[in-house]
Amino acid sequence: MSAHPTNGYTVYCDESRHDGSARNPYLAIGGLWVPTAQKATLTKELRALLKEQGLGAELKWSKVSEKKFAAYQAVIDFFFNRELRFRVILVEQAKLKYGQFKDGDGELGFYTFYYEMLVKWLRLPVVYNLLLDFKNNKAADRHQVLERCLKHKVPAGTTLSGVHGIDSADSPLAQLADILIGATAATWCDAPADRPKGRLAAYIAQKAGRNSLNVVDASPVFSKINLFKIDLQ
Repeated sequence: MSAHPTNGYTVYCDESRHDGSARNPYLAIGGLWVPTAQKATLTKELRALLKEQGLGAELKWSKVSEKKFAAYQAVIDFFFNRELRFRVILVEQAKLKYGQFKDGDGELGFYTFYYEMLVKWLRLPVVYNLLLDFKNNKAADRHQVLERCLKHKVPAGTTLSGVHGIDSADSPLAQLADILIGATAATWCDAPADRPKGRLAAYIAQKAGRNSLNVVDASPVFSKINLFKIDLQ
């Protein structure tokens, strides 16, 4: 894989299992790193694959089923056969103390974890464009604050072209990010291993050369897949 793509990376970000309920002990926040120079071609190729596999509607982790299992496996193969990279952080929700953030602002805490997921992988002297799945925030400037905080920490020569909200329904690459994040979160939240979702998560782990998606990495190394658990102690 090229270490320094000509036009940098477009990063599609999303989250899963963030409702704080007891049945979801972990939330996952992740991003799919796409070489910007290849984004149009990859989007076209993925759209063609979805049509070939009969996946006409939006890709979603929630739609993984026995009937569509082989089709979703083909989507995972697409990820592993292309110059794409994925990073996700896991957060143990029972240990979250939103009171430590200004005015007990849980939304601010949520975007703090986005910062933690992104900052370690914005290290190359290239341009990064960060795209987050659109959500209604109570503070209108969340993306601008996240961008400003990241710009304070990235190395000299690294450029952020912006942090923007998008509708994932319009982007199959954003939907691919949703699948990878959903699979990781489901594994950490004990999804049944014999059901289609559990089997697809196991397939991703196998393709990555891992025993499971709940085996974390010791450091945020820039690699095909990086799984990192945030220490909230």
